[in-house]
Amino acid sequence: MNTNAARLTSTRTRRAGRTAGAVIAAVVGMGGLAACSDDSAGPEAGGVSVEDLQGVEDQVAGLDERIGALEEGLGADVGADVGADAVDPLGADDDTEAFFGDNESYVGQEVTVSAEVSEMVTTTDIGSSFRIAGESGDPIAVISASPPAEMDANDVVQVSGTVVQVQRDTFEEDFGLASDDLFEDADAFFEEEEGSIAISADRIEVLQEQGQND
Repeated sequence: MNTNAARLTSTRTRRAGRTAGAVIAAVVGMGGLAACSDDSAGPEAGGVSVEDLQGVEDQVAGLDERIGALEEGLGADVGADVGADAVDPLGADDDTEAFFGDNESYVGQEVTVSAEVSEMVTTTDIGSSFRIAGESGDPIAVISASPPAEMDANDVVQVSGTVVQVQRDTFEEDFGLASDDLFEDADAFFEEEEGSIAISADRIEVLQEQGQND
């Protein structure tokens, strides 16, 4: 919200409130004078008539309406600013839903996805391999050539990296390490994963450990 606009609106509201208060005080004072006047003599010069009092009351009512309008306008501005500044807590760069819906269309692209670890495949001093599962589709292999993050199956992780199609002859180029250095049985891995989609991870962050909310 524009600070100057808010200050101006607040100032106008206070001024209107003071004006209404002054008018009400004047009405009370004049009412008192009218009450002290001699009823038998009728209104004296400078006295206040019923019509005068009614006119003042109308002015006060008008001021009340203006104050209400100012307050409503101020509230609307605040609400509009909050809505404009609101952001998605998952972040605009999170590709989870779209990625698990059609991962093949992301081959060659950088993605950031958040999902549960469905299986830990292997962990070594030079890297790790595991699978993540979304709400739809098959689990996706994640391979990292960085020192492995401390994680277990059922942890929720956020993974950022490049989407690739697993191929034996381009594995080291795609993932940054040799398959024989990562897997005890590389042949078994390729029998299961060759041709499937995987993420070559640049960053892995554990968002929630297993059983954390139990």
